[in-house]
Amino acid sequence: MQQSISINLSHTEFTELITGAINTAIDRRIKPTDQDELFTDAQARKYLKCSSVFLWKRRKEGKIIAVNAGKKILYPKSSLDSYLQLKTTGGSK
Repeated sequence: MQQSISINLSHTEFTELITGAINTAIDRRIKPTDQDELFTDAQARKYLKCSSVFLWKRRKEGKIIAVNAGKKILYPKSSLDSYLQLKTTGGSK
């Protein structure tokens, strides 16, 4: 037997609730933590054992998250680890 819960929210309250939840989820995925190690392009390629083209494609596809630091692109280790985890579980090519 399913239980149902009824909550009365205005359209504005509902929109703010959903927007906040989505932003929190995005922030957790994109923003590196203070303790997160940042890798240069060369370090990320060595860590993943891949080419620069492969790394660039995964970044453009959104499968690997990168952080812009001026003219440099840096890769949070957590993003690289997430990609490796997806790859080993069959979630990504």
